[in-house]
Order: sequence, then C-alpha cells, then structure tokens
Amino acid sequence: MWTDRHRTRHETRLKDMVMQAGLDEVARFLERADPAARPNAKSARLVMAAVAWHLRTGGGWRALPDGFLPWRTVYGWFRRWVDKGLFESLMRTLARRQRRRCGRRPTPRLAIIDTQSVKCIGVRGPRGYDAAKKLVGRKRVALVDAEGHVLGLAVVPANVQDR
Repeated sequence: MWTDRHRTRHETRLKDMVMQAGLDEVARFLERADPAARPNAKSARLVMAAVAWHLRTGGGWRALPDGFLPWRTVYGWFRRWVDKGLFESLMRTLARRQRRRCGRRPTPRLAIIDTQSVKCIGVRGPRGYDAAKKLVGRKRVALVDAEGHVLGLAVVPANVQDR
C-alpha cells in the first residue's frame, strides 16, 4: 500500500531535482577536463541535458526536441568527449570516490568479471553465436570491484569465450 512516505520518495519533482544536480556535476567535470576554446561556446550543461535526453529515450540525434541545442552541436561535443576518453575518466573518478566513501583504498586489488549474452540483430556492432546459450547476438562484459563499482565495460561478439 502506498503511504505518504512512498509518494514523496517517488515524486517526479524530486527525481527531476536529483537528475538536474547530477547533470550539473557532470557538466562541471567536463568543463574542467575540456574547457571551451571560444568564449561564445555552448555550455556543457546544455549539451549534457541533450545527451541525457538522447540516452534516456534512445532516439536518433536528429530527433532532439526544439528546446535543446542543434543536434550537430550536441553530437559534436559528445563525440569529442568520447574520443578524449572523458566519460571513462569520469567513471574511474566516481568509482574511486565511492570506494573511499566505503572506507576502502581508492584502487581495488580484486576485480570480478561477468558476462551476459544478449540477442540482437546484425545492425551496427559485433555479433556472433554463443553455443552455450544457443543465441546469436552480443556479449556484455563487466569488470567490477568487490563493492560492485564498475571498473570497465565492453561489448563483444557472443562467440568470444568467457575464459
């Protein structure tokens, strides 16, 4: 049964505030790591809002609604940050921060690898046949520490062995 406590926890305004705070923090990280060369460059916060919309909906870049920056601008900044490895750097920084919060050393001594096979069609990306699962698709490979913090992710064809 839903109580007032449950309703406040799942209130949409609260979720929106948390998402906005997260976007602000990620934008600050990106602006520090890759400062804009021109004074009239678009704000990383505006670009990250559009990237978050794109990732949440899964639509094409050209389908960005009118309230966001032009899709070419957003896509250009996103590709630049991916090519520079800023999102990987952000994930490493967050994992270190979480490990310190849990009272552990910033870098782990132990890691766990897990894979998951997923069915998919052969559009853009690796694809193979996983004989153990009897499916054609991809395999998601995750490297996590003992606390479950993500250290690395990879997508490979399903025919790649787990060994």
